[in-house]
Formats: sequence, C-alpha cells, structure tokens
Amino acid sequence: MPKVWELLDKAYALMDSGDKKSAQDLIEEALSHDLQNIVAWEAYMGTRNTRAELEGLKEMVQAIWASHVRDQDFLMANQRYILRRLDERINSL
Repeated sequence: MPKVWELLDKAYALMDSGDKKSAQDLIEEALSHDLQNIVAWEAYMGTRNTRAELEGLKEMVQAIWASHVRDQDFLMANQRYILRRLDERINSL
C-alpha cells in the first residue's frame, strides 16, 4: 500500500501534466487513509476549477466532518481552515 505522501506526490505530478481526474483519484485514495490531511485537501481544491465543483467539494468536506469526528478540536480547526480556503477560491471565480 502506498504511503499518503507518495500518493500526493504522484497527484501533484499529474496535476502539473494537466491530468486532474487521475490526480483526484489519487487524492481520494490518500484521504481514505487520512481524512485530516490538510495537504491532501489543498491538493483536492487544486483539481477543481468551477464554482460548482468547489461548492460540491465544500459539501463533501462538511459531510465528512459531520460523520468522521475523531479529535474534535483539531478536526474542527482543520474543517474551518479548509472551508475558509474553499470560500476564498469560490469568491475568486
């Protein structure tokens, strides 16, 4: 099983080559191992280009956080960070 950082490294290489769909698949695999990985969420944001895609990702983040709370304080801080970054990207479009 590849490590999360290896999956993310490959995902960034795919993003750089323009293959965002394949990058999304790797990022989703990384997140399946570590839902709290901020680097993975940042990378996932980079694979989305439209307001609708980012809104969908925002809904996904909210649903995951609602059902997978492990370490509430840390997790909630991460959720706020990710949602703030998504809002920034959405508002920039």
